[in-house]
Amino acid sequence: MPATSRSSPPRPDPAADDDPTDASLIAASRTEPERFAGLFRRHAPEIMRYATRRLGRDAAEDVVAETFLIAFDRRHRYDAARPDARPWLYGIATNLIRRHRSRSRRSALPGRNLTERSAS
Repeated sequence: MPATSRSSPPRPDPAADDDPTDASLIAASRTEPERFAGLFRRHAPEIMRYATRRLGRDAAEDVVAETFLIAFDRRHRYDAARPDARPWLYGIATNLIRRHRSRSRRSALPGRNLTERSAS
């Protein structure tokens, strides 16, 4: 009589995973731009959480959209030796967050609305 095992089924080998790497999605998107959508689906929720914690939801939506627009425009410069695009995307998002905060601070400085005050 064969022995029965109660162990869980074997886990699939991650190396044999059919999911393409970020680098391969980006490379494919150079000739098939619609392939870039896979990168967006994979990482946009995480980038959204990152930006939301720093700026709030409304500004974060703009940052995420602009992050992926910039990434798409610069995809031909992506280093294909890096299979994970998250550090690249976080870098873009971080720069946009910094720029947003800088603009917000400048617009909040006293005297920025002098024309509005002098018109009253």
